[in-house]
Amino acid sequence: MEANWESNAKGSSGVRKILSPCDVEALKKCLEENKGDQKKCQSQIEAFRVSFYAGNWLINIADIFLLLLENAAPIEDLLNLKVQEIFGRHSSLDRSKLPAEESKLKGLSITELPVFDIVQPFNSSSLSSLSLACREWGFFRITNHGLSKELCRKLQSFSSQIFDLPPEVKIKAGPLSDVKTYTPHFIASPYYESLRVSGPDFFASAQSSSKALLNHSNCTTFLFYSSSFSFPLSHGHAYAILSLQLSFASEILEDYASIVTHLAKVILEVVIKCLGPDFETKFESEFKNCHGYLRINNYSPPECTEEQEIEGLGMHTDMSCITIVYQDDIGGLQVRSKGGQWMDINPHENTLIVNIGDLMQAWSNGEFRSSEHRVLLRKKVNRFSVAFFWCFEDDKVICAPKEVVGEGNFRLYKPFVCADYVKFRENNEEGKFEKVGFTVKHFAGTEM
Repeated sequence: MEANWESNAKGSSGVRKILSPCDVEALKKCLEENKGDQKKCQSQIEAFRVSFYAGNWLINIADIFLLLLENAAPIEDLLNLKVQEIFGRHSSLDRSKLPAEESKLKGLSITELPVFDIVQPFNSSSLSSLSLACREWGFFRITNHGLSKELCRKLQSFSSQIFDLPPEVKIKAGPLSDVKTYTPHFIASPYYESLRVSGPDFFASAQSSSKALLNHSNCTTFLFYSSSFSFPLSHGHAYAILSLQLSFASEILEDYASIVTHLAKVILEVVIKCLGPDFETKFESEFKNCHGYLRINNYSPPECTEEQEIEGLGMHTDMSCITIVYQDDIGGLQVRSKGGQWMDINPHENTLIVNIGDLMQAWSNGEFRSSEHRVLLRKKVNRFSVAFFWCFEDDKVICAPKEVVGEGNFRLYKPFVCADYVKFRENNEEGKFEKVGFTVKHFAGTEM
């Protein structure tokens, strides 16, 4: 399975090795044995290709490396020097041989996230690419995920109708209700609201929210599911129509959740495989009781503002093992690099975004990264997304296995109960969603 790389934002800084030195040594040995014949070392070059990144952006440096070979530059220069210094020392390099989009010195082969076809088997090259993404960014994309455009359209259409209901109706499923599935504006953000649907019985969870909304006694105007108009009805008729719509929506949510639940299991298995040979089998029991929940998100920017962009949802990390995100074409999702820079994760048709959560970061002893991310609103239109959080069970004691920690290394996180961490992240201040700026490192990190 090959990973595709997407061009995106500008980056700079130096080149550092982040994978095993074996990649470099294997390439050097192959070139020496074959007297520099690159054609006989294609597999080694490919492994070398995915084993580097520049600054805070993943890059493809194969072209630079080949130019160095042509100019008899020692491989150590590429390992130890910054990109700028490489070109400074080897001024004879013909930069015109680089692809046009890679020819800028500050930001060579500027890339966003790798894209993986999730139905294809992962080979050593794609596993290396996935490992790179999980360790450096904690984000990647998948295709062939099984969610049809029609299913996503139906979910978005229904969700917009729910979020368009009057506040006094929606609050019936809010924080002070019995179901507590609706998060209103001004809890997480003035511009953000969401609806939670929990597993494993997603249909029943959606129905409980439906009943809470139906208990409102003054609903008189509703929108038919597949229509683009609304009209007043008697309360009895309105109640019956909304009841049918919500029942239909529950089925849609169940279908969506069934697909992403399967995806989560497949993705988690291959992610764990990146940690070591047969680890996905060895530690299968660790994840056998995982569960998931959906959060349907609606962002509504203010109508009157002079600001070009507004924070729709502030910087945070996910309290999950992995998160699977569907987003519309509005954009605004950003991930924070290790150097503190923000990078856009622009919408790409037919792809889902996957990111590592805090629970996986702790279980992997920090090998995988749970990155801070946020949502910016740059357009005066509503933004829609659906996040699926795949988590350990509440009473799970999270402790990095000794095989993952490695001989001679120490655990970076003290063992902790999953539910205790969730409680730690909850904010006791009225009107607040969760503690801002706190992660699993603050809760269980041994170095804090």
